[in-house]
Amino acid sequence: MKQFCIEAKKLYQRDPKIKREDVKILQQWLKKQPHLPQLEESQIIIFLHSCYYSIQSTKKTIDYYFTARTLHPELFHYPTDDVIKRACSIGFKNFLPKKTPEGYTVFFSGLLDYSTDNYNYNNEVLLTNLLHSLRIHQHGFSDGLIVVSDCQGGTLGHLARVNFASQKCMLDFMQEGTPLRLKGFHMINAVPFLDKVMAMIKPLISAELFKMIHIHPTLDSLYEYVPKECLPKDYGGELPSRLMLQKEMEKTVFDNVDFFKWHDSQIVDESKRIEKSKIVHMASGLEGTFKKLEID
Repeated sequence: MKQFCIEAKKLYQRDPKIKREDVKILQQWLKKQPHLPQLEESQIIIFLHSCYYSIQSTKKTIDYYFTARTLHPELFHYPTDDVIKRACSIGFKNFLPKKTPEGYTVFFSGLLDYSTDNYNYNNEVLLTNLLHSLRIHQHGFSDGLIVVSDCQGGTLGHLARVNFASQKCMLDFMQEGTPLRLKGFHMINAVPFLDKVMAMIKPLISAELFKMIHIHPTLDSLYEYVPKECLPKDYGGELPSRLMLQKEMEKTVFDNVDFFKWHDSQIVDESKRIEKSKIVHMASGLEGTFKKLEID
């Protein structure tokens, strides 16, 4: 069988706080959850790390992650190649190749095509989710994730094309099911209506997550969190241009279609769920918050 995940031994070496006995406990728990797919050891380690080594939080996050992916394939599962090509032509997004001094991975996104007629919110979210799932499986965990979003070119026309059910689903997923340690969300080139967007999402996310959001009037204030050497040269940085990084990203996606198909096969079978759980209700986009978030 083709190896789709980073080797477990590399993850144990990366973080001595990951205990093999805790991973074994989770493996035994999974065997008693017939509705869940059986996971690779590396996957379990990644979830355990994201939950700051809490076994109970890890159980809930694993269940939420795969339940949400099963309920919303339009936001998580690999589509057609044409959908990927269109999404890549609309929005720039990629994990930047250099981590911050704290060891945080940086995910950068922004619009390439400013036309509202071409903008498809679900497809852009889908591409982001594909990149996140590929990243954690191929590279494993990092000490944290920083998200930088360039709002340049965003208009009320784009906002009108946002699918709010999908947006709520993703905000809930970010808090409940994402196997990543979120450390901050940074917005640059803020649009005039950004305050309305913030007011709209505030009731939908935890206070801890809302505190992570930073709006930067200039790039200088962004550099305090993400130094120049970690940013594309378009933003005063030392990395390749975002167009170059975009080409690399698109190639990476198409080179890993087999991975996406494998991961898409890891679905939940609700007919086999032994105990009723509100996770299904939550993952449907109806409520939220048990995953621990840490603020620096």
